[in-house]
Amino acid sequence: MNKFKALVQLQVRGYGLNKLRHQSKTKLTAIVIGAVLLTVLAISYLLGIGFLLIEMGLKSYVPGMMVFLSSIICLVLTFMKGSGFLFGFRDFDTLMALPIAPQIITMSKVFSLYLLNLLFSFIALVPSMLLYCWHTRSIWPLLGTLVILPFVPLLPLILGVIVTTVISLIASNFRYQQLVVVLLSLGGVVALMAGSISLTNYDNAQLNELLKNGLLQLESSYPLLKLINSGFSNQPFLLLVFIILSVLPALLFLALLNRYYLQINAKLSLRVRKSVFKLETFKQRNLFRSLLEKEVRLYFSSALYVTNSIIGVILFLAAALSVPFLLDQLRTALPEGMTIQQFLPWLPYVPCLFLGITTTTSAAISMEGKSDWQYASLPIPIGKIYAAKLAVNLLLFLPALWVGCAALIFSLSLTGFSAFLLFLFPSCFCIFMAMIGLKLNQMYPNFKWTNEQQPIKQSIPVLVTMLIGLLSIVLSVGAAFLLGHSGITILLSSAILLVISYITWRSMHRKNVFVHSSVS
Repeated sequence: MNKFKALVQLQVRGYGLNKLRHQSKTKLTAIVIGAVLLTVLAISYLLGIGFLLIEMGLKSYVPGMMVFLSSIICLVLTFMKGSGFLFGFRDFDTLMALPIAPQIITMSKVFSLYLLNLLFSFIALVPSMLLYCWHTRSIWPLLGTLVILPFVPLLPLILGVIVTTVISLIASNFRYQQLVVVLLSLGGVVALMAGSISLTNYDNAQLNELLKNGLLQLESSYPLLKLINSGFSNQPFLLLVFIILSVLPALLFLALLNRYYLQINAKLSLRVRKSVFKLETFKQRNLFRSLLEKEVRLYFSSALYVTNSIIGVILFLAAALSVPFLLDQLRTALPEGMTIQQFLPWLPYVPCLFLGITTTTSAAISMEGKSDWQYASLPIPIGKIYAAKLAVNLLLFLPALWVGCAALIFSLSLTGFSAFLLFLFPSCFCIFMAMIGLKLNQMYPNFKWTNEQQPIKQSIPVLVTMLIGLLSIVLSVGAAFLLGHSGITILLSSAILLVISYITWRSMHRKNVFVHSSVS
């Protein structure tokens, strides 16, 4: 039991708690404020859904919908963390060499993931159910929520682990297995976005009717929701049935996981090699080209790295290509007396909202991991290394950005100057974001990570880069309102972004982060 507790504490600290203890007060305050704001935003969104259902006379569906949304959150969270967290983690050999039973290691991994899901379930369920209690004038729904809360994350956790493991197992049979995982993940996101966009074909009355039918269909296709709704209405014993139906599959899953954990991990760790070795004369290549090819291989070696960094530009491209099919719906959705042409001067800011989500460079240096010594020992100018990492970002983002901008130009029939601004500002913003991300990663590198999620999703450069990007957009839009001319503001903002990017690039040459990390 002591070993299990120690391992769980180790896993939980891996979520970033241990780093928070050693941060300065300024950084800790900024991180706490950011986390609080994100939590308040998520709770407000869920409360809005609950209030909408109550206003539409669908109050009885609130408990089931909140449990469903909580399950979706847990499913997505587990899907993003499951495979890399349970299987193929970096310290696998270290943990297995310890005098600890593999079952204890497996259970500690699952339990720490369960605790994370439980936290999100609490955030998603309790505030919404307090709103439900206020409208029903009863404390019973809150008590019922606290009873079922520990069991809500079980089924989505199981399903998330199974789905991500199956995808990884399928991909492991192909040479380009990471590419398969990336395509499947991005395909799911784009399909979800397409489904959301299709809702714009309905007016308010149709949406109300569609929502009612959707809830009935969801309840019939997912019987557990009917148990929840009935349990909170007038049949409390059905909540016990929900608990039983959640616990039994969890026990079966844990038994199978303990039985086949090592075999699954070994299968996922295999790397298929189908190439035939041929003895050939070595050819000398251009230094920058070789570095660029190395960076591209490093980037595509991690499905998590690709999906988290490129999702923003993919969403923009999908949205831009869908505009020709949604023009009529956009016109009808606007308030009376307003036209799309009135919003066109602000169009260059739209791609930036997507580009400000993520960038490859905020984790490009940290992803070198324990291989950082190679760049520290090779006689390569540090500017070439940074340039290669920057080039990967620009080669991935700029072509997709320009295709999306071209689609918007033809769809909205933009004039020459407006089309120029639509290309100019997002391109400058893309360069700015890439440079800022690389600079922040140079300032706060992490080469000692044990799970790739740490540099990709849980690092200071990633979070601060996103905040700087959003703040830059807000400042530019605010300046446009104050000056009263968006075109001039966009030109000035583009120039400022390029100047900042150049200054940042020059400052980076003063420090070889790989040498400094090796010395420290």
